[in-house]
Amino acid sequence: MSRPHPRAALALCALLFPFAVQAQADAPACRYTQVGLLRLQYSGAELALSTAGSINGTPATILVDTGAFDTVLTGTGAARRKLPMRATGHSAKGIGGETPIYLAQVDALTAGPLQTGRRWMPMLAEFGQAPDYDALIGAPFLLQADMELSVADKTLRFFQPSHCGGASLAYWDEAAMQIPFEASNDPSPNPQFTVLVNGKKMRAMIDTGSGSTVIGLAAARRAGLQLNAPGVTRVHDSIGIGAGRVARWSTSFATFQIGDEVVRNAQVGVIDWDGHVDILLGADFLRAHRVLIAMSQRKIYLSYIGGEPFGQRSKLERWIVAEAEAGNHDAQMLASHMAMSGEGTPEDAARASGWLEQAALGANPLATMTTGHALIQQGFLEQGLVRLRHAADKLPSLHTAAHWLYLGRVRSKQLELAGSELAAHRARNPAKTWPAPVTDFYLGKITAEALLNGAAASGERAREHTCEALSAMADWYDAHGDTGQAGALAARFETECPPARALSQRALQ
Repeated sequence: MSRPHPRAALALCALLFPFAVQAQADAPACRYTQVGLLRLQYSGAELALSTAGSINGTPATILVDTGAFDTVLTGTGAARRKLPMRATGHSAKGIGGETPIYLAQVDALTAGPLQTGRRWMPMLAEFGQAPDYDALIGAPFLLQADMELSVADKTLRFFQPSHCGGASLAYWDEAAMQIPFEASNDPSPNPQFTVLVNGKKMRAMIDTGSGSTVIGLAAARRAGLQLNAPGVTRVHDSIGIGAGRVARWSTSFATFQIGDEVVRNAQVGVIDWDGHVDILLGADFLRAHRVLIAMSQRKIYLSYIGGEPFGQRSKLERWIVAEAEAGNHDAQMLASHMAMSGEGTPEDAARASGWLEQAALGANPLATMTTGHALIQQGFLEQGLVRLRHAADKLPSLHTAAHWLYLGRVRSKQLELAGSELAAHRARNPAKTWPAPVTDFYLGKITAEALLNGAAASGERAREHTCEALSAMADWYDAHGDTGQAGALAARFETECPPARALSQRALQ
């Protein structure tokens, strides 16, 4: 998440640490006092690092994002609670371009043991996909004190030193590497530091909001990358704040060095993004390291603790399976998708179905949406509608859930309710970005011709959007009993569009 647009002048949402008295250091001259702790969890479609909290007394999932410029609400969090909002006239800029900043009135927001009072908080409505989380806490809050990241045991700790001077603060490892901060004009407190990629100096920062490590395309080219070289694979686009997407590739670099640690054949993502740093070290790197960002000394302490330091989700990794087997319903949903589609693991329909049903029974909204849609198609309208209504409530910014709920209502002859629910969804999500035009077609606001013309004008995503439009239109006509139109559109879809595979979690959103 990038810093705000220069026009934006936002007050930071300050969360205050409770007092603590537990000393952690052995040396009598240096007291290193733990002043806060957050328990981390993997949540959402991307299994992002988050923490449990609440907004106005209702449970909330809060992204822990050192790459974020502020503590903000998402459109998902605001819509779930129908929070009062007002426009600011300002915008934030992220990987997907600019997005308007709103203010939403919050009575109380908690993250672990930390709490705010009543205030107007910034809210960002446009992301590349509907966020699973309700809010995010950014660098200004997280780096008020020294912060230790121990992702392996899913714990984040905050410390305040007293009389420590230049003494080592890595209490868990006397041999921990020490990486100095680099000078920076960036207003974010998130420190920047130097790493070497194929021997070339790069500026990096730790981004807990990034699921995996990425390097900007220009920086990758400085390190010798050629996009047409063997071993460079075009993968899904990267998304974030803003409705746009940027191209992404997966490749390996001969060497990636941070401090004294050298990783050979480092699997790193490359994104067509010119950010304020060259490299974002993401959750993959953090799972293999214990990290202390010592704001008090302007250095980072780093210890390798085992495992692969880089990974691009190109396989069903052991930690995902472990999370799924431990009862993480979001991990079960991701594992189900990968096993069903054969992405990163052999196709296994039985295993995929088992994980999917576990995720649905655990109320994972993508699982309840997927299984609810399947029940509707099988003729079990009542059961399917219950699951789709749950998914739409949990993911109020997700157009797919609203569309499938609408179609299920139409099939069950609840035409008035179908229209009113979808109209309410559209009112909560006023942006015109895709797939909002599908919603407008379902509501009768635009014609089929206008929908297809809009899809065809989507640039490099024109074919993808056209196929989605054909499928959505066929579903609409079929639900309304016009089998002739539905059949013609389905035949066109079969001719013009690639064979359908299991829908990805990214596509669902």
